[in-house]
Amino acid sequence: MKLSQECILLQGELRKFAQQVLADKADEIDKSCMFPLDNVKRLAEMGIIGAIIPEAHGGAALDTIGFAVVLEEISKVCASTAFVVACHNAFFAYPILKSSSEEMKKRYLPSAASGGIIGGFALPRTNEITIQDGPDGKRMSGKNPFVLNAAANGPIIAACNIHSENPTLFVLDRDTAGCKFSKPSNTIGLKSAGIGEYVFEECSPAATNIIGKENGGKTLLESTFAYARVLLAAISLGIAQGAAQSATKYAKERIQFGQPILDFGMVREQVADMIINIEGARHLVYDAALRIDRKEEYHGAAALAKLAAGRSATAITTAAIQVYGGYGYMKDYPAERYFRDAQMLNVICSTPDEDKETIVKEMT
Repeated sequence: MKLSQECILLQGELRKFAQQVLADKADEIDKSCMFPLDNVKRLAEMGIIGAIIPEAHGGAALDTIGFAVVLEEISKVCASTAFVVACHNAFFAYPILKSSSEEMKKRYLPSAASGGIIGGFALPRTNEITIQDGPDGKRMSGKNPFVLNAAANGPIIAACNIHSENPTLFVLDRDTAGCKFSKPSNTIGLKSAGIGEYVFEECSPAATNIIGKENGGKTLLESTFAYARVLLAAISLGIAQGAAQSATKYAKERIQFGQPILDFGMVREQVADMIINIEGARHLVYDAALRIDRKEEYHGAAALAKLAAGRSATAITTAAIQVYGGYGYMKDYPAERYFRDAQMLNVICSTPDEDKETIVKEMT
């Protein structure tokens, strides 16, 4: 699948940036679980942080295939940084672009495009929130232990059910009373991506901060998750490539019995399988992205891309550990980080079983 010349140039620019700026810090920020604020600032300077935000609001107005290529290149080196950028766009900017008022767009999108704020999202499946009517509006209480970009200390979007099966989406500003970041979540992967817990203590979201209509968020959530699947698939694809490149480099340099282990048949077979998996996943990810850009139905293709790319990343990172041998299980080498990050991507936004259900529903 051939990319446009513009997309190829963007790919080259981000590949260079990832190798020259992100590579040296990727292991350090993972081990320290440090939110990659410096990386985010550099990407904001490049105009990438507001990837999908229109130029009228200060964004880069990238198409989906261009953004997928950007995330692929970043996640080859640092999946956590790619994940922060993807979540900021897919789970924060996208719902506001799709369904909010012009006033809300003007309030949030310019700052989101410049990196002045990094938006977060409280995954609905992990909500432990009750919402009740109060004298001055709605009152939210409880917690959500899985808020994406929580550590960025920016506004977050939360979906809550109010007397209805159809959720309502709220933007909660960082200074909203009763809404606060509690602690980082101790995840196995994407450890520096800023995933964390939010606590709500009779939090009163403003009525003007509802995205769309009250009890009208179901369709928007479905659309948001379908779009996010494509971006998460691109990150999985990048993880797979990063792991494969790292393992292949090691196999060329590791000498046993007087020759590089890449000369051994078993290792060559593993590397060949990595390449096959990557090329298959890339086709599905790019196809889903292009369907969005052509304004075609893409929900089934997005689920297919996420499932296939996730499987490839899991298989390839496991094989990479085997190529490294005992070193693959040590934090001095990147193989185990790629493995942990791949596992996380498989269950964020949707599980493999949910992806399969979507594939059957949309494509049969």
